[in-house]
Amino acid sequence: MKKSASWIAAALLVTAAGAAAAQRLPPGSQAFFLKNGEVLTGRIIDVILPPLDLKMENGALIALRDVWMINFESGDWNFPEERNILETNDHYVFLKSGDIHSGRISAYAADRKAFVFETGESFPLAQCRRIYFSKTVPRGLR
Repeated sequence: MKKSASWIAAALLVTAAGAAAAQRLPPGSQAFFLKNGEVLTGRIIDVILPPLDLKMENGALIALRDVWMINFESGDWNFPEERNILETNDHYVFLKSGDIHSGRISAYAADRKAFVFETGESFPLAQCRRIYFSKTVPRGLR
C-alpha cells in the first residue's frame, strides 16, 4: 500500500510539474490572448504603423485591435488582481518593477524595442510583465 501511495504521489508531482512547464514561454517570447479567445505565442520583432500590427518572428502579423492581453512572462491569462485595476479600455502596461501605466499605445520604437504611448512614455518589452488592451475578458477564456 505504501508503494502505491508513493507511486501515485510521484505521478501527481510529475503531472503538476508538466502543467507548470506548459505555462512557461521560450526566452524572449510572449503569449498573445486574442479577443476571440485564441492564444498565440511568439516573439514581436516589429510593429507596422499604421494600423499597429504586431510583426512576429515567424512573419505573421497580429492586429493590435484583436489583442486582449500580452503576457511577457508566461502562458497564463487569469490575473484578477490586475484586471480589477482596469477602469477603462485604455491600454494598461504592468511593468516588472510593479509600476502600472495607462494610456494609448500609438507607436513602437524598434531601435529600443519599446511600445510608446501617445504621451511619449515608452515601455521596453524587456520591462513589461503584461499589457492589457481591453478590460473585458474574452468569452473563450472565461
